[in-house]
Amino acid sequence: MKRLISLVAVLLLAAGAGAQTQPAARESAQSLTLQEAVRIALQKNPTIQAADAYAQAVQQGITAAKAFRYPRLDFAEGFTRGDNPVYVFGTLLTQRQFTAANFALSFLNTPPPLDDFRTGFTATMPLYDAGQISRMVRDAKLQAQSAQKGKDRTQQEVVFQVINAYLNELLARENSRVAKSAVHMTQSDLERARARQENGLGVPSDLLSAEVQLAQAEEDLLRAQNAIELAHAALNVAMGLPEDAPTSIAGSLSESSFNAGSLQEKQSKALATRPDYLQVLLGKQQAANGMHMARAEFLPKVNLFSSWEVDNQTFAARGGNNWAVGATLNFNLFDGGAKIARLKESKARELQAQALETQMASAVRLQVREAYSNLATARKRLGVVKDASSQAMESLRIMQNRYEEGLATITDLLRAETAKTAAEKNALNAVFDYRLSYAALELATGELSANSPALNQ
Repeated sequence: MKRLISLVAVLLLAAGAGAQTQPAARESAQSLTLQEAVRIALQKNPTIQAADAYAQAVQQGITAAKAFRYPRLDFAEGFTRGDNPVYVFGTLLTQRQFTAANFALSFLNTPPPLDDFRTGFTATMPLYDAGQISRMVRDAKLQAQSAQKGKDRTQQEVVFQVINAYLNELLARENSRVAKSAVHMTQSDLERARARQENGLGVPSDLLSAEVQLAQAEEDLLRAQNAIELAHAALNVAMGLPEDAPTSIAGSLSESSFNAGSLQEKQSKALATRPDYLQVLLGKQQAANGMHMARAEFLPKVNLFSSWEVDNQTFAARGGNNWAVGATLNFNLFDGGAKIARLKESKARELQAQALETQMASAVRLQVREAYSNLATARKRLGVVKDASSQAMESLRIMQNRYEEGLATITDLLRAETAKTAAEKNALNAVFDYRLSYAALELATGELSANSPALNQ
């Protein structure tokens, strides 16, 4: 049994040495504060880059919509060859090449093939469109604003991811420290048990219990060291870096104090500033704008047009020069009910947007309430676990003295050490939960940014 436990301990320590190789290689890397990690993420995180690219793309829709207000100029160059009598007769006229000889019946009935090189410019411009272009521009602006709000929310979510990953690595490091301390304590217990057995004051089972506890402590240490590696890889990914980037973080998981304000203030703040809720409000405005666009389809449209063309029998020769200007009035009398269907669709979408706004407002208020409650609970836990940690340390000190005096068993001592280690981890988890809960509250209210108090170390 002793050999088996010793073999397990050796294997665990060997694995631990391998797990520590990569952290040692990162010691020379520049340590990043939480604020610096967030700054890197805002520059390099691909999710933010994608949101920014989308916002820029949608912004161009405003220019595209405004372009409909200006004249449209088109150029065309074409070539035609044929002997169709009507084509030949008309083309000779446009080329200004028609002569008296072309009135001959033989020519009119069987004209020779004729070439026509046509160079033309056409211009059109809306004179009245029932406000549809203005509505298109407004819709494009609303889409651009919505895309910007989406980008803002994406940035907030990335900031929260970085805070979570950064604090998680700090927690993993603190848990590793606690695990190392537990290994050292258990090693000391093992030495005490061995000495007591050699002096005839202990029994073999005490030594075996200490060896089993040591193997468990070393296994916990390996898990804690592995958690550091995984947490650091997650932080790198959150910053937009390769998961194995040689970065390092600074600081420790220290306790902080935050002013949360009142629940009503936070809920009101969320409804005023949270980007994804503002996106829903913009969607409601888009739906109302779509209703106006659908109604405008029932009104007439007036357009101006002009054209100028040159027709030649050869590409380089001079020929006819023609121009035309005019205006058109378009008023649809029947389209199979398409306009009415689009109007009903826009009404339904407006009702949908109103329902989504109501649902989103309720969801935002609930999320803020939940985050606020979690923060309050985490704050209360800090005091409770701090007292428990102090009590566990004092209990361990007393139990160590009693064991030295022979008034307690090794089982009592090991149990006290386990309780002390658990109390330390609970205290660390409470600090982690409190700091992350405040960041979650700011995310719920839409206040989380690179200058947030949640980033203070």
